[in-house]
Amino acid sequence: MSVKVFQDKIFPRHVSDLMNLMHMVVFTGTDGEESWDTYLNIKQKEYVALGLAQYYQCEHCISHHLAAVHRAEKIDKKALSKNIIAIVLFLRIDTRSVGPSEREQWIEAWQRFSVKISLESHDQALPYLIGLAIGIARDDEFLIEFCGEKVKSILSSQGIDVRAAIGELESVVIFMKAAASKNRVVDKLEKMLAD
Repeated sequence: MSVKVFQDKIFPRHVSDLMNLMHMVVFTGTDGEESWDTYLNIKQKEYVALGLAQYYQCEHCISHHLAAVHRAEKIDKKALSKNIIAIVLFLRIDTRSVGPSEREQWIEAWQRFSVKISLESHDQALPYLIGLAIGIARDDEFLIEFCGEKVKSILSSQGIDVRAAIGELESVVIFMKAAASKNRVVDKLEKMLAD
């Protein structure tokens, strides 16, 4: 297996191998032997993973996906990190708990901000893919609807199978939930077992 995302002395090797295989399947569309069509490109998936890593505050995942996006984009890591943190900070606002006028202000500010991110990444879908992923991760109906409608519009205008692309996005969310849950505790478990 070419990808080693999970390497520690606690996680069972067979489960680690399974998670590494899932990483390959989710991000590259292959299990090393068989390949299949993908609808989101690797850059989009890595940006989404980086956004989710920041959302989950998993330093191992942040480091891994920041390096992957940097390899794909050749963007300064500091600027890239700053933009992702800004997106995540923006998306931490739970619009379910604000009034209608505040929500409208949030939407207007998000639309201005997303244009900036779209121009920098050369991908108008990217901020909405990250927003939709975070909406899925936290089961936020507003973000799912708001970002989902924009993703549907952008991807369908590009001739991309929207259902398949959103299915891929969902697989990134599920993978990142498992990866971040595991990677955030490795040091704590090692410390506990060392005592």
